[in-house]
Amino acid sequence: MKSSPANSASSTPTDYKSSPSSPTTFIRATPAPSKLLTRIRAATRSLFPPERRSFITDTTTASRKRAIISIALRKGLFVFLSVHGVLSTTLLALALVRTRTVKNNSHHLHGQRRSIASKVMQVLLQTFRSSSTARLASWLGLYSTLWTLTYSFLRKSQHRYSAWNPFIAGSLCGVSFFAQAKADRKEIAPNVLCRGIYSVLMCYPLCHFKYADMLLFALSNAQSAIGYLLYPDSLPAWYVHWVSRVGELSPRFVALNRELDRSLLPSGGTFLQDHHRLIFRDTLPRTWYNETRIQSWLNLPDPTLRKGAPCALNHFRHDSCLAYNLNQVCRTILKMSPTYAILHLVPALLFRSKVLLKSPITFMSSIVKKTILSALFLATFVSVVQNCFCLPSQLYERFGITIRGAPFYGMMGFLTGVSLLWEEPKRRGELALYCAPKALYSLWAVLKARNLVPKKVFMGDILVSSIGCGMLMHCFVNRKERMPALARGIISQIVDPHTPDRTKKTRADPPHPPSEHPLLPPPRVHPPFEPARLPA
Repeated sequence: MKSSPANSASSTPTDYKSSPSSPTTFIRATPAPSKLLTRIRAATRSLFPPERRSFITDTTTASRKRAIISIALRKGLFVFLSVHGVLSTTLLALALVRTRTVKNNSHHLHGQRRSIASKVMQVLLQTFRSSSTARLASWLGLYSTLWTLTYSFLRKSQHRYSAWNPFIAGSLCGVSFFAQAKADRKEIAPNVLCRGIYSVLMCYPLCHFKYADMLLFALSNAQSAIGYLLYPDSLPAWYVHWVSRVGELSPRFVALNRELDRSLLPSGGTFLQDHHRLIFRDTLPRTWYNETRIQSWLNLPDPTLRKGAPCALNHFRHDSCLAYNLNQVCRTILKMSPTYAILHLVPALLFRSKVLLKSPITFMSSIVKKTILSALFLATFVSVVQNCFCLPSQLYERFGITIRGAPFYGMMGFLTGVSLLWEEPKRRGELALYCAPKALYSLWAVLKARNLVPKKVFMGDILVSSIGCGMLMHCFVNRKERMPALARGIISQIVDPHTPDRTKKTRADPPHPPSEHPLLPPPRVHPPFEPARLPA
């Protein structure tokens, strides 16, 4: 691989600016390795170098057009093959594990037991023929190609708006979203836009607010609660199913509560036939107190006039709403602890394995602490969601106070932001960014249903994705160190595939002269006087 010419301003590779940092000293202090470890390192040094090394030489301002096109195509092909290979291998491993758990009782048409080789071959073909994997790999590969082409040619053009080169090139990369299916683009576009806005606010903060992530999380959940409880079609179907499963909410109960709240049930006894399975439970009988509450509601002249279903239909085994909420908190902690343990343990083993070898007790105690805090976060979230049904039901039955509609559900969704206090500050931003796109998608769908926004915008998903990509790439080129780590790492591998930097770096404080205080800024040094130059 030929290296680009050095020491030339016109031949420097793509430079991603960062703010000047304090002087650092890199110290390599490693113990003497064993002979076997030395041989392994020597054999794999060329394949896995410790320093950061690009797989494909980047373009320069002195590169010719043909070279830029060649590099862009090679990068796109490399990203496509890498993403497709990683995803296919992961899906294949999961499919093989799933196949082993299935009882080996399937037979051919002729009655012979299917061989293991045929099973593996079938799983292999299904994995590599997956259209979703191919679409995702094509999208990222096309994104890499378009970015290399547009940004390199914009750098060579030397136009007056060169400061906007990253935004323009990133916006043009939005064309790559055509590789995704239309249904997937509608979910990806809000994610890209929200991450772009979040990165801009991180790189160019308007003001300092300590709990900005919690505020974003609370506002997002306020809209998501309205969408889940009143307009479920405004949210992705898988997200609605996930909320019902984690909160252990009966979909039939949520549907009945929605129809009563929005006055969608016809007056009369026809609703008893539509919701017979929920109201008259034969397989799982209720307690006597809950049955009395439900019968008192059904004995009303017109039960459909009540704005909300009795919460006894949801927690039929518990007479007390408080006892049910405490039971749900404990169940959620026990149920989600294994999941959160894996989510915290796997990245720690990959990136902090030396801490495990040096101090295993400290390592495992931190994992246990993070797991418990994450489980408490979700348990608090579930408890607030449960009170969306119990609180209105108790107020109506005890005091005759009716609470209904989007304002109440939005307030309860906003209160879920308190649950984020359990999580570490560095995780709050990612959790907020997980909820914000769904809230934005739901808000647009609700406004569209009420004819407050245009019903259809021509290539609206591509337009939203392009704006988000433009903001992301502008921040990546100019202030990469201030971006969220997840977005920075993904974009860095897409635009310039490389091996990670594994060199040991130890930051040492720079020496200070005795006359200077280390906490005070250095004295200002004025440049030497230069005579004014007359125009030619």
